[in-house]
Amino acid sequence: MSVFGKLPCDVIRLIIAYEAPNLDSHLLDWRSALRLISVSRVWRAAGFSVLYSTAFIHDKLKFSQFWEPEEPIQFDAEYGGFRALTNIELIQRMGITRSVTRLVLEGCELSSSVSLILRTIDVCALSSCSWTQSLRHCFRTLFNYESLDAKCERECFAGAVTAASYLVQLLPGVRVLKIGAKGCGDIQLAFVTEVLYLCVGQVSKLEYEGPMWFSEPISGPKLDVVDIAVEPHVDGKYPIIDAHGPRSISISLMDAPFDWSWFQRNEHGVLFDRLEWLTLVSAKIDYAPTVHGRLSGAQFPQLVHLCISNVVFSTIDPMCLNNSPVQCVELVGPVIHMPSFDWTQLTHLHTLKFNFGYVGVEQMKNNFIARSNRLFEHLRGTMDVCVQLFSSSRVTWSDVYWPRVTRMEVVGMSEMVNVLKAALQVPDLVYLGFTLLRLNEDDISRVLSFLRNIQNEHEKMVESKLKTVVVRARKGMVCGKLTKAFESLKWYYPGLEHLALTNLDPKFLK
Repeated sequence: MSVFGKLPCDVIRLIIAYEAPNLDSHLLDWRSALRLISVSRVWRAAGFSVLYSTAFIHDKLKFSQFWEPEEPIQFDAEYGGFRALTNIELIQRMGITRSVTRLVLEGCELSSSVSLILRTIDVCALSSCSWTQSLRHCFRTLFNYESLDAKCERECFAGAVTAASYLVQLLPGVRVLKIGAKGCGDIQLAFVTEVLYLCVGQVSKLEYEGPMWFSEPISGPKLDVVDIAVEPHVDGKYPIIDAHGPRSISISLMDAPFDWSWFQRNEHGVLFDRLEWLTLVSAKIDYAPTVHGRLSGAQFPQLVHLCISNVVFSTIDPMCLNNSPVQCVELVGPVIHMPSFDWTQLTHLHTLKFNFGYVGVEQMKNNFIARSNRLFEHLRGTMDVCVQLFSSSRVTWSDVYWPRVTRMEVVGMSEMVNVLKAALQVPDLVYLGFTLLRLNEDDISRVLSFLRNIQNEHEKMVESKLKTVVVRARKGMVCGKLTKAFESLKWYYPGLEHLALTNLDPKFLK
């Protein structure tokens, strides 16, 4: 037996996960994993559960950028559009449908969404049903943007609901459901909505992106994690979420307003009795979402982490949080909307984060420097204070004065030199991180010039409390000469204990 065949099963699974990290969203990753488990019987046995735990039906158009060049996108007349991709046929032929614990449905474009529904009918062995031929005709009509008569439209909706029912019956072990319905029309939404409602009683995690078309609350006895990205629906439909069950709720607003009435309430208000993690933000950090209503009379007895748009936070009655054990609060959005709040009321709070988004023309016009200086000067409490921002050349770092800030993350390289020189403007700073999404020659030259001449042209920052500097960049972007030059920062900041240049986590780029 080769050395590869002697590896422990856990190590083999880690190798497969490393080589194919996106089994549910990249068909090429799934194919890579298929090749890996063909190494030997040991690898097949170890990787089987990893590979076949996820079933997917994908929009071929959406994932075409990952498609092999020799396999062009094909139009399939039988399906009335571009054929969706799925591994369910293989799973079904192998007789292991009960091994599937994760179901992923992705269909955005009209053509592939129609294909997604028809493909589901076929893989669930419904192709012999008498009504499928007329249904295909209706879907082809829909794909050609021709108007549907009332009978044909009813057939389309009935077919979508039936396909959803058979799909869920075929995969009884699903515990994680991920649905991408962004841009879908009503018939496609009928399909994914029916899948959601049929699965929600058995799943522990729900991920949904797209317009909401739900008339009943999203609720299930095992539902621990709800992660939804809300897109406006033409009929103004939005979700209703059971506040009692989930431990984690994440809502991202894609140009949609937010309403506190989305959470079910009883006669005493809203009780988030198991909720530990709550995220309520706009998909665009610099966008202030419209908020309807205020939250009062709510209770968060288990809440530990709150990440929230500052506009939404300002609509929460402070009394709702006074008795909660919240340890970390992250406020997201432009500084002009940052709420005034007495953070000493949160007796368990140890970390307060401010994510200002992109600090460009708009925020500078709204007096970003003066507003942020006042914000940090008036902070009270003993918690760590963190700042994250996407810096532009318009930020005058020499005018910044941010006492109480202990950690700072800056995205972008153009202002790295000015940020490094402004360390004393943030007198309590102990951690400074940079995330470099791109590098150009001018940026590299400016940073190298500063670092190489630092001992001749600058004085040591003896009073600085800075202990850690971390620079993250895309793999292969940080050249050797830049890495060596950064060592001079240890002279510039005498208290510096840790200096690291690392590769950027690929998840950051998504």
